Amino acid sequence: MTNVCINRVSCIHHTAANPLPKKKLCQSGMFRTFSTCATQMIFRSSPLIIRPPSALILASRLTPSDAPQRSEEWFALRRDKLTTSTFSTALGFWKGSRRYELWHEKVFASTLPFSEASKSAMQWGVLNEAVAVDKYKSITGRDVGSLGFATHAEERFDWMGASPDGLLGCFPGGGILEVKCPYNKGKPEMGLPWSTMPFYYMPQVQGQMEIMDRDWVDLYCWTPNGSTIFRVCRDRDYWRLIHGILREFWWENVVPAREALLLGIEEEVGSYKPESTHKQTGLAISVSIKLASDAKLLCREIAGHIEFYRFSYAILFLFMMHAMLLNQWDPEPLPPLSSENDKKEKDGKKKSGKKKLSLKWMKDLCKKSQK
Repeated sequence: MTNVCINRVSCIHHTAANPLPKKKLCQSGMFRTFSTCATQMIFRSSPLIIRPPSALILASRLTPSDAPQRSEEWFALRRDKLTTSTFSTALGFWKGSRRYELWHEKVFASTLPFSEASKSAMQWGVLNEAVAVDKYKSITGRDVGSLGFATHAEERFDWMGASPDGLLGCFPGGGILEVKCPYNKGKPEMGLPWSTMPFYYMPQVQGQMEIMDRDWVDLYCWTPNGSTIFRVCRDRDYWRLIHGILREFWWENVVPAREALLLGIEEEVGSYKPESTHKQTGLAISVSIKLASDAKLLCREIAGHIEFYRFSYAILFLFMMHAMLLNQWDPEPLPPLSSENDKKEKDGKKKSGKKKLSLKWMKDLCKKSQK
């Protein structure tokens, strides 16, 4: 089976719209409009015929790739891009050294060692993603189209990339599927689906909508014990806020460090190391929390019983604040804490202090952002 990497989404065309020209020559092949049963995209340089996924009509510049997902070649396609899955890290949402680690990965083309807990969490997600997509399809009755790696249609933004778990419906009016399989702090078999959308996924889904030019995302939380679906709508003001921070991280931290490394000026590389947070990190977190509270909980599925309903936005916001106070919003273990008091908190000797730590940290960031 051949995987397809979409590295420039130029148009996603609906049959009800004005038809595109039958074909248009370009550098890498021919553009043709096509439906799920008729026309195709053919490349001069390759005999590969690319057929669109069910319920999708696409016109894109495609690069075929036979690399299995998560292989070295697949990661190479993403290495020179800031991908939506890392947006929250680039924005400084996490305490500790995670922003530096992302910078190090992009500059030196190497990753620092993952903790065993992080590895297990990633493996859990990979193993259960297909099961989760099938469950989503059975609940909603929707067709889910598969898609490879994509970058923004405008070349000035092509340093950003996305790998959505699926496309929903035709454009315009179609959406994106993003699947999450929570690891539940090392006990995934006991996990329950979210009651609220975690705010730290907001940068990822908003980035996907910007890159794919779609207006909504279904964020699907799957666990062995049930699942929930949240509908997230596109917010262009939010995108303008986080895009400025992401652009600064890429063009003022990553790219100059890469250039210094290529020129052999290794002593200058470290001068481009980013701070653990940005001056607007607190503001980005605050707005993310608000948008997450606005995300609609479309349905909950427990043991095969499916209930479709809508929560009051006010209730959603209270749930989110409660989760923050309990310090349950971080999906991965935090880096080792340095002070003696922090170590005691980690050991559970001062649990109440730890619960207050995350909220205080975010309040401090919000104050910095307002200065």
